[in-house]
Amino acid sequence: MANQDFVGVPSQVDARSLTRGATDFQRLRRGLLINYIVLGAGAILMIVPFIWMISTSFKPQAETVSFPPRLFPINPTISNYIDVFDRANMGQLYWNTTFISVIKTIFNIYTSALLGYIFGKFVFRGRDIIFYILLSTWIIPFEVYLIPLYLMTVQVGWADTFTALIVPEIFTIYAMFMFRQFMYTIPTELIDAARIDGAGEWYIFHRIIIPLSRAALFTLIAFYFMWNWNDFLWPLVVISSHDKYVITVGLATFVGEFWNQYGVIMAGASLAIIPILALFIAVQRFIIEGVVLTGLKG
Repeated sequence: MANQDFVGVPSQVDARSLTRGATDFQRLRRGLLINYIVLGAGAILMIVPFIWMISTSFKPQAETVSFPPRLFPINPTISNYIDVFDRANMGQLYWNTTFISVIKTIFNIYTSALLGYIFGKFVFRGRDIIFYILLSTWIIPFEVYLIPLYLMTVQVGWADTFTALIVPEIFTIYAMFMFRQFMYTIPTELIDAARIDGAGEWYIFHRIIIPLSRAALFTLIAFYFMWNWNDFLWPLVVISSHDKYVITVGLATFVGEFWNQYGVIMAGASLAIIPILALFIAVQRFIIEGVVLTGLKG
């Protein structure tokens, strides 16, 4: 009888384990189903306005105000895009915004990568104090120092120039912080080996650090190009000539003049997001990798 009880115990344990495993699997499936439903609902909420903008840009004026509204146009037209190029001088806006965004992004990334390398891999007196002082300026809203910055810009004669849009923002705290975080993923022994071989600091930075920082580099390039492309408040304040407007200010002025022509307005908005959308599609793999790696160490 004892032997029968001893033999029966494992089978009971196996049955309980199987039951518990099946229960855990069902809970996992329910959890995944709930996650998919929530994420799907959130995706729909974000995608529908985007689809509505694109669809409205191809609608004639009569269809943009029809009731009940339709998601897709009945008689699609490209006249809205032709009108926005003619009326809003879209070509000039594109050129101004592209030039400023590219130059600012280059300066942003280069100076921030250099400072991130210094704060992440060099040891010197007061390093942490200087870093935290710089980092503390990140919490100050731009609106707080907008007027002093504008007065300084006027005093040096940069008002209503592209220089005023580029120079005050050639260095950014956020990118410096992200690059400093990324420096922790690069072995210090690799840098020491390069120094032993006779490499200078500039050679190490340009030939070793920059290539190894490709993930963070592309991530921040995408972010800062988007932020520079969408910059509105500072260009609105410092630029007064229409031929120097960036796309955000130009479209805001255009909307004020043609506020009831929704198809034309949506065509302008659709054209404004094309460069950002194309850039994010091109570098999305690096963005995911960069976000993960820069959060490994604090």
